[in-house]
Amino acid sequence: MPQTKKEIVKVEDLHKRYGKEEVLKGISMEVDEGEVVILVGPSGTGKSTLLRCINQLTRPDSGKVWVNGIELTDPKTDIDKARQHIGMVFQDFNLFNHLTALDNVMLGLTQVLKMEKEAARNKAMEELDRVGLCNKFMNYPGQLSGGQKQRVAIARSLAMEPIVMLFDEPTSALDPELIGEVLVVMKDLAMAGMTMICVTHEIGFARDVSTRIVFMEHGDIVEQGSPSKMLNNPDLPRTKQFLGKISDLH
Repeated sequence: MPQTKKEIVKVEDLHKRYGKEEVLKGISMEVDEGEVVILVGPSGTGKSTLLRCINQLTRPDSGKVWVNGIELTDPKTDIDKARQHIGMVFQDFNLFNHLTALDNVMLGLTQVLKMEKEAARNKAMEELDRVGLCNKFMNYPGQLSGGQKQRVAIARSLAMEPIVMLFDEPTSALDPELIGEVLVVMKDLAMAGMTMICVTHEIGFARDVSTRIVFMEHGDIVEQGSPSKMLNNPDLPRTKQFLGKISDLH
C-alpha cells in the first residue's frame, strides 16, 4: 500500500473580517509533510492574513486551524508552545537592531527553549552556516544588507526546528540583486523536505520548487494545482490572466 502523507497544516472554513471588509471568506486547505505551497493573488486578497491566522498572530472570526494535529483555534491550546514549532519569516525581517546576528538567532533558543548558552550558540552558528552567514555572526543588522538580514531571520526560525515554515513575501522589501540569495536558501530548504507555505510573486521559484500553487482573490481560493498545470494550463481565464501578468514581470 502507498504510504499516506502526514498532514501538517489543516485549515477549515476560515473567516476573517476587518470592519465591513471580509478578508477571508471560508478558506479550507491542507498541506502535507514536505509540500511547498505558494499563495499568489492580487494585493488585499487575504494571503498574508491566512498565514497569520495559521500561526494565530491574527485570530480568525470563525473556522479552525490544526498544525501537526493540534488545534490552534481551540481556546484550551497553549498557543505559545504550539507556535514554537511554526517558523514565520516576514517581509521586514523583525530583527533586534541592538543584537548581533548570532544573538538574534540565539534569543529564541535561550529564552523560549531554555537551552544552555553554549548549546544555543552552537545551534545558532550551525543555522547561520546553513544560510551562508557564519562569517557575519558578530555583525549587527545595521551592518548587513537586506538579503543578509532576511537570511538571519530565516536562520532564527530554523534554529527552533519548526515543523512548518511560513514565508510572507520574504523578498518583497529587497533590492532585485539581493532577492536571489534569499531564494537560494529557500530552495535548499524545500529540497531538504521542509514543509513550507509561501506568499510570493517569485514565479521562477514557484515553478522550480513548489508542489502546488494556490491562486487567491477576494478572500477565496479561486484555483489551485501543480505548478505546471497552473502556469501552463489553468482551468480559469482569471487564473491565466493573473499568472501571465506576474510571469511577465519576472
